[in-house]
Amino acid sequence: MRPLMEKIWVRALALILFCVFSLSAMVFFWVYSFALEDGWYSRDTDQFSFTDTGMCQSYIQECLRYVRDTIIWLDDPTSTTLNTYGGRAFSYTVSTTTTGEITADTRTEKSQPVSSVVFTMVENGRDREYRVEGYVNLPVEPFDGCYREYYIFQLLYPARSVYLPGTIISALLAAALLIFSIAAAVVVGKSGVSTLSGRIPFDVALVALAVVVSVASHYVITLLGDNIYRLLQGIGIYEIRFRQIFRLWYAAAIAVILANQLSAGTLRRRLLLRRVVGLMTPGVLTAVLCVLHFMLLMAGLVMYNSDLFVVWMLLMVVYDIALIPCLVRSVIEGNMVHKASNALAEGDLAYKVDAKRLHLIWRDLGQDLDRIGDGMTAAVEERMRSERMKTELITNVSHDLKTPLTSIINYIALLKDESLPPETRREYLEVLDRQSAKLKKLTEDVVEASKAASGVMTVSPEMLDVAELLEQSVGEYSERLKAAQIEPILHKPEGEAYILADGRLLGRVLDNFITNVIKYAQPGTRAYFDLTAGREETVIAVKNTSRAPLDIPADELMERFVRGDSSRSTEGSGLGLSIARSLTELMGGRLRLVLDGDLFKAEVAFPTAPPPAETKKALPDGEGG
Repeated sequence: MRPLMEKIWVRALALILFCVFSLSAMVFFWVYSFALEDGWYSRDTDQFSFTDTGMCQSYIQECLRYVRDTIIWLDDPTSTTLNTYGGRAFSYTVSTTTTGEITADTRTEKSQPVSSVVFTMVENGRDREYRVEGYVNLPVEPFDGCYREYYIFQLLYPARSVYLPGTIISALLAAALLIFSIAAAVVVGKSGVSTLSGRIPFDVALVALAVVVSVASHYVITLLGDNIYRLLQGIGIYEIRFRQIFRLWYAAAIAVILANQLSAGTLRRRLLLRRVVGLMTPGVLTAVLCVLHFMLLMAGLVMYNSDLFVVWMLLMVVYDIALIPCLVRSVIEGNMVHKASNALAEGDLAYKVDAKRLHLIWRDLGQDLDRIGDGMTAAVEERMRSERMKTELITNVSHDLKTPLTSIINYIALLKDESLPPETRREYLEVLDRQSAKLKKLTEDVVEASKAASGVMTVSPEMLDVAELLEQSVGEYSERLKAAQIEPILHKPEGEAYILADGRLLGRVLDNFITNVIKYAQPGTRAYFDLTAGREETVIAVKNTSRAPLDIPADELMERFVRGDSSRSTEGSGLGLSIARSLTELMGGRLRLVLDGDLFKAEVAFPTAPPPAETKKALPDGEGG
């Protein structure tokens, strides 16, 4: 059912069928009400005829009143020309009530008795009572007397058994289709699918649909034509009654739009009136309300002696009842927002405004103050974190520079002793050489990290077969991986995988990853080098099991002079991952670390490039990262 509800043609068909069946139910109900009132169900079929209907009775009664009044006025109970008032469908007889003597007779062989009326005349100084018996001449010819009533009866009476079940069935089908349409609007609203009913502001839809329905109903009634309209009038479907169906359709359309916007949560946000009011400052809004109040007062002065004065008084009462609480609430909410701004100004960043209790512009101001507080809190936390990282940076740099420098100073002091044997002097010189190389490497890493972070390093992007580059990098470190008791596992797709990057810099990033595996991976485990070439993105992932516990967040591990082991017992400057991230970002990629227990995972992602006709492969120069 849900897939059907999401199809626009299904929703459109449901609304069209709703209009059809609701119109059918309304027409059936009108005809049934008319037939019930006209007595169509009061007798058996064989005993009921047109002469028994209320339409015929009303027609004959009107004609009889004319005949009676004219006879009294003419003082002539023998007149036989008065049936011209009712046309050829009407005939009558005049007789005395005492003797039954007929004084006037206009009947034909087609005449059927319908009704009578009794009146009194003064003849020769005495009151004499007469009876006028009215007849209808069947069948009624077109455009003659009660032809419209006769035509309606002949047309609709045979199907009288259909009207009540037709009303019930059509109403049930229309209700089911309306429920389906509302449910479909809810489903579409929750799914986030953009629809016309969801994009139109609700208050705009209210006004626009009201105008459309009014214009449509006017023109539809006009286009019905005189003949059809007379028929509708005959069964009681007057213009004002026919407009009821348009009002029903209007209500149904509003219900569907309301359900869609409520389920999508866009009702309040899309109100045009709210947007207009939201653009006003509290002062402007108050001024507008006061102007409206003044205009209502002026309208009251104009309507003082009018019948609409009572309506005006009711409007004023309703307006004041609505306005005064709004003004009071606006003042209270303004004080709440003012209290929140004071709290933020005094440094209470944890203070929050209860935005659910605010409305219109105060709600927006309250939410803005909450966002300002959250932003300031985040900025303070980031500043504190930055200060902490700077402190750790100074500590780490001091430690890393002091250790080799102290060794160099001490061994130089020892070498000044001329009594040292040649073997000891040679040993001290080896230590000096090793420590000076370590100091040189640290200095170079600091300079390179600074260049990479500042973006002054030259980048020469070109088409790279990253699968071949990864395979070559792992192969160059195979001996060192074997010595560290790490088994490399390489996974790469069939064929070639191209990205646009600097081969020398990307090679240094990969060298850094492999070097970290050698330094920090648990001996006797495997290291996985995975290459995934997607349509949009190509990802290089390096995974290994850490030797030391990873008790540091992943984002801090990429900071400068931070190592994976807190004891700092391993070799290295702690700049490798920071340099790798900076180099990756310089080439337009991204570096992400994932720490899960002892599992360390580093991912480098670049946009996938289409394979070139002739690929120039730029391979690294073999320098470590």
